[in-house]
Amino acid sequence: MNPASGTATAVPDLATLEAGQELPTMHKFPDEAQLFLYSAASHNPHRIHYDREYARFEGHDDIIVHGPLQGAWLTQFVTDWAGPAARLLGVTWQNRASGLPGEELVFSGTVTSVDPETGIVELEIAEHTSDGRLLMPATARVRLPTA
Repeated sequence: MNPASGTATAVPDLATLEAGQELPTMHKFPDEAQLFLYSAASHNPHRIHYDREYARFEGHDDIIVHGPLQGAWLTQFVTDWAGPAARLLGVTWQNRASGLPGEELVFSGTVTSVDPETGIVELEIAEHTSDGRLLMPATARVRLPTA
């Protein structure tokens, strides 16, 4: 069971994995309490993440989801898919737009290359809003077990 999305997922099989395969999507629903708690846990005092009036003063439509929190979710998306025996080798992302509380955030990805000898899999991943607005394009590399 994928705890992030609540759906059953199978660990990818290196023998049948190929470029072009899509990863199962993951969905997140950030809320105000979660953003406040992440600010506290990450020692981030910037009020745009928990004070609506201040966020609007700085030109935002609402309080905004932390970029590092979205990056953590991208990482979780990959590691949940790859399974506990895999090793995350790297993740890169670009913060293109802000997520807002109450929005459904959708994480998706595609396998771009597979090296069956080393077990290294390259992924193109992204975070979008449910209406398709791109928030974070990203890439990831994982090593899946070879035997």
